[in-house]
Amino acid sequence: MPSFKELRLHPALLQSLQELKYRSPTPIQESAIPLLLQYKDVAGQAETGSGKTAAFGLPLLQSIDPALQQVQALVIVPTRELAVQVRQELKLYGKHIQGLKISAFYGGHAFSQERASLAHPPQILVGTPGRLTDHLNRKTLDLHNTAHLVLDEADKLLEMGFEEELDQVIHALPTQRQTVLFSATMPDNVKRLIANSLKDPHFVKASATANPDQIKMIGIKVEHTDRSAVVTRLLQSINHAGTVVFANTRVTANELTTQLQEEGLSAKALHGGMEQPDRDKAMTLFRNGTTQILIATDLAARGLDIAALKTIIHYELPDDEASYQHRSGRTGRAGKSGVVYTLATSRDENKLDSWEQVRMDEWISASSFRAKAASKTVQANAFVTLHINGGRKDKLSPRDVVGAVIAEAGLKADQIGKIEIQDRSSFVAVPEAVSQHVLIKLSEGKIKGRKYKVHLVK
Repeated sequence: MPSFKELRLHPALLQSLQELKYRSPTPIQESAIPLLLQYKDVAGQAETGSGKTAAFGLPLLQSIDPALQQVQALVIVPTRELAVQVRQELKLYGKHIQGLKISAFYGGHAFSQERASLAHPPQILVGTPGRLTDHLNRKTLDLHNTAHLVLDEADKLLEMGFEEELDQVIHALPTQRQTVLFSATMPDNVKRLIANSLKDPHFVKASATANPDQIKMIGIKVEHTDRSAVVTRLLQSINHAGTVVFANTRVTANELTTQLQEEGLSAKALHGGMEQPDRDKAMTLFRNGTTQILIATDLAARGLDIAALKTIIHYELPDDEASYQHRSGRTGRAGKSGVVYTLATSRDENKLDSWEQVRMDEWISASSFRAKAASKTVQANAFVTLHINGGRKDKLSPRDVVGAVIAEAGLKADQIGKIEIQDRSSFVAVPEAVSQHVLIKLSEGKIKGRKYKVHLVK
């Protein structure tokens, strides 16, 4: 297998990959990157966890001119969560490129902020179809200089009914461009999209089971009425930090979240019925470890790429094999190991047997967790999250927040948890035992010479 250097990537990108500990390209990266650097159109079939964001992102970063302030590359994604994730990933890869600007446009984000940011356009824009067409209709977005288009998770884009929006955005682009499409599956509507949007495309594919040894698949035989009790006991018996439990409906996700919280487990729900700020908050708390368990519907199955994610639990089976693979593929990424538990009734076992790519490494009985059920779980997590009403647009950096917590509150650097800087907000995880002290000191003091409002995120 070649190295990233052998793929002829620029030194600035190689430096970022080395810092991220990316040792060698995944199969999809090895196949796609040389073609994309030659300005070929590429259609890729790649499962979650195959490394497709770097597969299209690294050539994009290499191809744009950071000296030109115009939208040179457009990445269209189906969900707000994926837009944020792709932007963050591309920023990590391009951190050593001077003058680089990458923006994400999506619903639930202030339109006025996006419009203002276009006064100095990003070289790379990541967006959802609805928000992009909104900008085009208001004539706030100019795509005449866009030379690269990426359609990420094309099957999901079409499944969510964005066909008209995609047509409108594509018609606003130059006809002479490079078009890249990635999709986990290749149904007929995706094939039509490829035929209509790509010119002489090269096809690449990564297996759904590209890293089978990194994920351990464990089946748990359950009766339908025992499902909630079994998942509670399972979570109490394992190191549950960084666990996503997948449910099929919003109602089930809410009910299970309430049950787990009553058992003393650090859990929050994530589903499409929540307001966008609440979804953002749930994701932030999960990323920084304050929340250890996320109860999610398939909203989170795509675009959920978190380094701390170690365990997946299928509380209920999805309708099809592709959805099951998407959920399972959220762990065992970038060379890390993961465990996937599947709760299955006898009917579910028949369904699993019919899925060709799904095989359990081990089946265990639900009764093996019974001994753990009597005692309430004591949260190992001793962190809470503080919100600061200033962020990237206020020129705040993680270093500024760390410096303020040390200087104003007297904490040591190793006592401070993860920090996340957003456009107008910052979040910092601190030990629960001293959280009120830190909150008061940060509220009374200054960060980078300026006072900010600080409150506890619940």
